[in-house]
Amino acid sequence: MDKHLSHNEFLAGDYSIADIANWSWVRVHNFAGVDINDFPSLKRWLDLLEARPALARGAAIPHETNFNNPEKEMEAVESTKNMISK
Repeated sequence: MDKHLSHNEFLAGDYSIADIANWSWVRVHNFAGVDINDFPSLKRWLDLLEARPALARGAAIPHETNFNNPEKEMEAVESTKNMISK
């Protein structure tokens, strides 16, 4: 993805469902143990998508997560576990 995004603003030309679908798993890179700073084009793309108000609203459903904030990451993990086990 980083190589592709080094030559393209979005994954499939214009902003599309391809970006939304991939954003949903790329945005939790810290949770997966991936340092996004190792992938500058991917980071640029992620920052671009994170700035979109509709994606920010969608990410807060069912509750706001903090997967990319190391201090809050475990809190988000525990909250998700609690939500699943109910």
